[in-house]
Amino acid sequence: MNTPESQPPSPVRSAMSSAFAHSGAAIEFRSRAAKNVAVLDALTRTQGDSDRRILFRDATIITGKADQSVVHGNVLVIGSRIAEVGPGAGAGVDETNAVVIDASDSILMPGFVDSHLHAWEGQLRGLSPDADFDEYLDVAHKSLALQYRPHDTYIGNLVSSLVSLYSGVTTIVDNSHNSRSADHSSAAVEALFDSGIRGVHAAAAPRFGEWEQQWPADLDRLQSEYFSSPDQLVTLRMMDTTADADEWRFAHERGLWVSSEMGSDWVDNLVELHNLGLVNDTHTFNHVLGLSEEEWQIIADTGVKVNVSPRSDTLFGLGPSFPAINDALAHGVRPGLSMDNELSYGVDMFTEMSVLTHLQRGGVYQRRNASETDVPAPITAKDAIEFATLRGAENAGLIDRTGSIEPGKEADIILIDVTAPNTLPATDPVATVVAYAHPGNVSGVFVAGEVRKWDGHLVGVDMHVIRHVAEQSRDWLLAEAEKAASGESAS
Repeated sequence: MNTPESQPPSPVRSAMSSAFAHSGAAIEFRSRAAKNVAVLDALTRTQGDSDRRILFRDATIITGKADQSVVHGNVLVIGSRIAEVGPGAGAGVDETNAVVIDASDSILMPGFVDSHLHAWEGQLRGLSPDADFDEYLDVAHKSLALQYRPHDTYIGNLVSSLVSLYSGVTTIVDNSHNSRSADHSSAAVEALFDSGIRGVHAAAAPRFGEWEQQWPADLDRLQSEYFSSPDQLVTLRMMDTTADADEWRFAHERGLWVSSEMGSDWVDNLVELHNLGLVNDTHTFNHVLGLSEEEWQIIADTGVKVNVSPRSDTLFGLGPSFPAINDALAHGVRPGLSMDNELSYGVDMFTEMSVLTHLQRGGVYQRRNASETDVPAPITAKDAIEFATLRGAENAGLIDRTGSIEPGKEADIILIDVTAPNTLPATDPVATVVAYAHPGNVSGVFVAGEVRKWDGHLVGVDMHVIRHVAEQSRDWLLAEAEKAASGESAS
């Protein structure tokens, strides 16, 4: 019988031990941890300094431009904006005049953009893992939504924003269709500001129950009270769940974009709205399911931005229960990606890209095997990243500010660790992001040059407190909904 002492040495263990001993890896590990602390200290001490320089050195850079080109080099950030990108970027910049980040073990890329998220539902995460759409409406909109206080809206938006940042999503389009009062809308906006995310608040009327009827007029108040500058992190638009002509005119008169849930099951008047001259390139359509050829041509001709929701469409059984990726591409429309809500699955753009890629390619091969004609081309990993970044920025109306790593754009940047077991050796950086990485691999997140996540942890956030208030809000909502269902008066 072989004892551990008598067994021959493992060649793997021997090689690792030798490499560890000769490379000084133990010392390097401790040194890297100390550097991470020092860098975070420097970043937080200089927060808000418009002249601060951050040099990301020796990174593998996915530019996020339409060709999804990959370059190796540096990224120099000055204040909130990207100043230089490339092998020679930041010449003359060092630790004496900048915060220098060693990014040699990272993929650096633009932060993801979630084109459509109902952030107010954040504390309801995981409540209905097996729901179809009718069950989702029953739980979220017809029951719990009616119980929301402004405080609950704040907590939901905060929880959703923080998990987005943790996951590498630096921008969300917050489709806030539970604006039961002016105070509810204020709470949603304040949570976006407090979280530090780049947010587009799309205020909307509730779908069910009593509310103050303050919408859409309340958009004027929100604009006046919270949105004094077009350069701030949080911007305003309308969400309209009914595609109403008067409401679209209201938004157009104020220069506001409009987000709408678009599909044959929800909207039957898109052609009419187009004939009235109310469809233009300041519209974002979510889902875009089951649309006619005429409706798709309107979208293509007017420049409407669209996004698909691979997990929502399939899990909830929306429309044809398959994301409209092929319809969009067939009409020359490059869609964004969106995660919709968290009642049944989590905010995770890595999974969203992977699910879309597998669904679309599986459908293509199935049609090929059936000898069908006019089969679309399979999408690629580069396509998936484009949808999750640049096209998301289009949906948010922010493509001039974010969505790619280019000089002049805001420094919305994420770092993905390529030393983890699931990401190394990062042979193809684009494939690594789409097919192998997950939110836990996001080691750093920056929004407008300010650090939001570092060394795998959200910065300046006490997650014990967040968990406590989220649980309190969830439990209160569930209790009040139960009282309402049993005929008791709400407290």
